Parts: sequence; structure tokens; C-alpha cells
Amino acid sequence: MKKTKFYLFIVLCLNFLHETNSQSVSNDLIILRNVTIIDGRNNFMPNMDILIKGSKISSLRKSENHSYADSIQVYNLSGKFVIPGLIDSHVHLGQLGIHESSDRTHQEFRKWLYNGVTSVREMSGDARLIAYENRLIAIGKIPGPDIYYSVNYGSPDMVKKDLRQKKQSLGTTNEKVSWFQEAYPGMDIIRSIARAKGTGATGIKIYAGVDAKVIAQLSEEAHKQGLKSWSHLTVFPDRPLDVVKANVDVVSHVWGAIWQDPDVDPSLKVPFTHTSFQEARNAIFPQDLSLLNADDPQVALLYEEMIKRQTIWDATYNIKSSEKRNLYKKFLVEASKMGVSFSTGTDIHNDPESPFPSLFDEIEALVNDGILSEAKVIEAATFHGALAIGIESTHGSIEEGKTANLVVLSKNPLENIENIRSVVTVFKNGKEYKKSE
Repeated sequence: MKKTKFYLFIVLCLNFLHETNSQSVSNDLIILRNVTIIDGRNNFMPNMDILIKGSKISSLRKSENHSYADSIQVYNLSGKFVIPGLIDSHVHLGQLGIHESSDRTHQEFRKWLYNGVTSVREMSGDARLIAYENRLIAIGKIPGPDIYYSVNYGSPDMVKKDLRQKKQSLGTTNEKVSWFQEAYPGMDIIRSIARAKGTGATGIKIYAGVDAKVIAQLSEEAHKQGLKSWSHLTVFPDRPLDVVKANVDVVSHVWGAIWQDPDVDPSLKVPFTHTSFQEARNAIFPQDLSLLNADDPQVALLYEEMIKRQTIWDATYNIKSSEKRNLYKKFLVEASKMGVSFSTGTDIHNDPESPFPSLFDEIEALVNDGILSEAKVIEAATFHGALAIGIESTHGSIEEGKTANLVVLSKNPLENIENIRSVVTVFKNGKEYKKSE
């Protein structure tokens, strides 16, 4: 009898512990119920439940015949669509007056996050300030996307003259900072990349006036030290094909492809610096745009090399000039037909008067101008953005075990890409950010 009572006591204790543990697990779970998943990898999955545990997607399952404990937070989202967190793969936080005040920058952060932009790739800025803001976001002091920033490389002439970089090195000089460095033959590559890594950057960015052989050396060492290699598609003096062959991971801007046309010669251009913005604009285009042929065989060779090396093209397509945009369109349509992979970078600050980030304009332009389909542009704005940053194993698609960066939409973006604006709520690292807040 005593043994029976003892065993009964043990069973009751185990049941109590099991119930307590189940309750704590339940409290840590969030269910997005009966949604249609557009997963960022061209998969469309209706009638699904997404189980979020902590900051991760713990499970994806069909909605039928599943009941959940009352202690679990369940969002009944019938008729809603869920896409991965969006990624703007080309932003410039360092040019938003962040040196004087963080107010405008924090407005940008909120506009991004509450519209579903959960990650951004920062392409030139004061690493001291960007790292500080990124820390505030990481510890929950301010809402915003995760920031993956770069260290810029340019010719010695550029380092001396670039006006923007002088702002980004306040308190010291361009020549002394680690986040903006000279690149030239014979430089100490290992030490230079180590300095870049020490800033907390995710990658290096090759800007202007760097020989393709030096770019290859920088890329090789960056990869060895765990950094990504990012570059303008044309850096001058070499053609873009040489830049791609230098084994960079991502190339930026459509205008770079122009210089693969044999009718123009990038070696005749002085590597551009921002002593004035007009000077920079003039420097990146040939004088006679009518010479350019988007379907030239040499341009096709560039795209073939990009496909072979799985180079991501951060196109920054949506510009105001109709003449240049029509030219850009011709180059991107050809590249898309051949199978080049794109990410969605803007290189444009968010309009303070608009409730939406400029990323939506970029996404819509790529679809409306016949460059990418709705499904392909979502892939570009999610999984390809993660590839560009180097976080594709944990971000960029809706898969079990990945980070719970999710955007809930009220309308189907595959039917009309403008439905990307129909944001109901956003989850970043498993935490909800309601659009109405």
C-alpha cells in the first residue's frame, strides 16, 4: 500500500511538472493561423499555420484539424498573406543629417520597420554612428530594421576629395578612419581588411578608381576574414566584366552595365569623386547615350559571368529621369531574360511626406516595367537581399528554423504588386510591430 501511494505521488509530481512546462512553452508560442504563405523562394502555400517560438519559426503546418491551448496566442488571419521581412539592399543612413541629429534617422527606422522592412544594407556612412544606432535597435531601445553596413574603398584621390566622406569622419580625417580606406597596388591587404572587420561591418564596398586586380585581392582577403565583397558594377578604369571576375558578391547600379558596351571606354573617364554631385552624375554616364546597345554580345558576356558566379545585381532602378530609366529598362530586361539574380536596393531616401518607404517604389517599378514578375520581385526583396548580405541561412525566406521576420498583408501581392503596401502587422525576431502603432 505504501509503495502504491509513493508511486501515485511520483506520477502526480511528474504530471504537475509536465503541465507547468507545457504552460511555459505555450506562453512562448505565437500562431499565425490559416494564412497564405508566399515564402520568398517562389512557393505559394495556402491554408497554413505559422508557429513562432521566441525569435524563430518553429513549424509550418496545414491549418486543418489543429486546435491550440487557450494559453497560446493565436492570430486568426484567414484571408491574409504572409511574406518574409523585406530587405532594402542599398541605403545611406550616413547622409540623413545623422551627424547633427538622429531624429530623421529614427523616423526612417520606424517607416521601414512598420512597413515590413526588417533589414537594410548600408552602403556608406560613419561606422561609429551606425554601430551605435544598430545597438539601440538590437537591445530594443528604438524600433528599426537590422543594419548591415560596409567599409568603403576608393582611390587615394577620392579619399582626399570626397565631400560626403569628410562628414562621415568628423573629429578625425578621411585618411585615418577605418570605414573609408584607400585602395591601390601594393597596399597591405591583410591589415586593411582586418581594420575593416574591426568596425563591425558586414562587407566592404568598392567605390571608384580601384584597379580590378586590387579589387580581386580585396575580395579574396575579405572572404578569408568573413566579410562580403560589394562593389559598384563599374568602378573605373576597368569594364564591369573585370569587376565581376574579381569575385565580388554583389554589384550595384544599372549604369555600371553601360560601360560593358564596346562603343564606350571606361578607362577614358576620370574616377569620379563627390567634390560636387553634378560632377558625380556627369562622371558615370557617357556623353552620347544613343551609342549604347543593351543587346550587344559583350553585354551578354557580362550577364553570363554574373550568372556563372551567382553575382547579385543591386540594380537601384527607380530613378526620376525618363530617358535614363528607359535605357536602364533595356539593360535589365535583357539581364532578367538571361537569369541574372537581382536584389532590391533603392539608393533613395524615404520621402518624409509619404507614409511608405521608397523600397515599395523600387519593387513596383521592376514589375510594372516588365523586368521581374510579382513572384520574382518578392524573391529579390527577400531571399536575394539575404544572399546579398550573407544571412540567407537564417533570413530571407519562410522556413522552419529561420528567424521570424514576417510581414502580414491584407491583399495578395502576386495578383497586384501594389498590394505590398497592404501591411497589417510585422514580426521582427518574433516580436510584433502593428502597423497602427
